[in-house]
Parts: sequence; C-alpha cells; structure tokens
Amino acid sequence: MKALICNLKSKIDSKKIAVSTAVITTAATVPAFAETTSLTFNFDPAEMFTWTNTMLSALMPVLYITLGISLAFIIINALKYAFR
Repeated sequence: MKALICNLKSKIDSKKIAVSTAVITTAATVPAFAETTSLTFNFDPAEMFTWTNTMLSALMPVLYITLGISLAFIIINALKYAFR
C-alpha cells in the first residue's frame, strides 16, 4: 500500500514539474509587447459623488424596510416580556 501511495505521489510530482516547466518555457519564449504610451485616467470626484448619491437614494427603501422589521421585533419582544 505504501509503495502505491509513493508511486502516486511521484507521478503527481512529475506532472507538476512537467507543467511548471512548460509554463516557464512558454513564458520565456513569448515576447512581451508593451506600448510606450502611458495610461491616463479621467477621474472626476464630483461625478463619483453624484453616482454615490444616486446609489444611496436607491437603497434607502431597503434600509427603511430593514429598520422597520427590526423595530417590530424589538417592540414585540418588549411587549411579550412586559406582560409575563
């Protein structure tokens, strides 16, 4: 049984070595093409806050419903414990 496990481990290790060798060889032979232009980001903080306001406004009903359900549980539990 131990011989079978050792044989399986050596096969797995040899497969890992073969795959990693193939990946390294492929990465070394394929040239990396990079453009010489730099990246420019058009970042507008005012636009970011506009979108944030839109998303928060859209999610406010979800917040109200969640808070309403939570408040209902608190009131129901308070009434249950008040009349024990």
